[in-house]
Amino acid sequence: MIELKGIRKIYQMGDEEVHALDGVSLTIRDREFVAIIGASGSGKSTLMNIIGCLDTADEGSYTIDGQEVSDLSERQQSILRNRKIGFIFQQFNLLPKLTAFENVELPLIYQGVPGAERKERVLEALEKVSLANRVHHRPNQLSGGQQQRVAVARALVTRPTLILADEPTGNLDSHSTEDIMKLLKELHQQGNTLVLITHDNEIAAQAPRRVRLLDGRVVSDSSEGGERA
Repeated sequence: MIELKGIRKIYQMGDEEVHALDGVSLTIRDREFVAIIGASGSGKSTLMNIIGCLDTADEGSYTIDGQEVSDLSERQQSILRNRKIGFIFQQFNLLPKLTAFENVELPLIYQGVPGAERKERVLEALEKVSLANRVHHRPNQLSGGQQQRVAVARALVTRPTLILADEPTGNLDSHSTEDIMKLLKELHQQGNTLVLITHDNEIAAQAPRRVRLLDGRVVSDSSEGGERA
């Protein structure tokens, strides 16, 4: 589903060049659950942004479902992102004046989905994350764990083939962290491809496959079946 070959990303910081990604090659198969782990500055967020079509590589090839992303215009990349990829962020990124229902509904409005279908899909997504009784609550009326569940529902509502979760438990207490990880595992079991970005070894250990980055390079790639080539 996802194939990265020789991905390089360089940022100019004053007079210095920072190699955020230095020749990363990685294949993620359909329906895999992969944790990408590394300390701050390892390149994991840059890699997520490239996989999510939020940024482009300076060198290398990235294909998703056989489509070379660099061949697509910005508009085509935006369409691909909206239709195939669901994002879950550490900061939740909910709009404070909107209810849980309205926050989850937004991506469907952008896609032009008719009102009756939108309502059905939003309620279905909120039901999946056990928030059917919080439909009309705004973010400030919800706990951190509940806000992250709304963010998960928003990622699910477009029925993406790929879910990217960037430090999804970073702002949560241990109980909410456990709930969100359980939910992510359920989404994977339901057939979603899931890429989890984290700096936390304990969180990463819950994924069947773990890819470790250091200084913009893949330094290990292991799964429950052992180390990968």
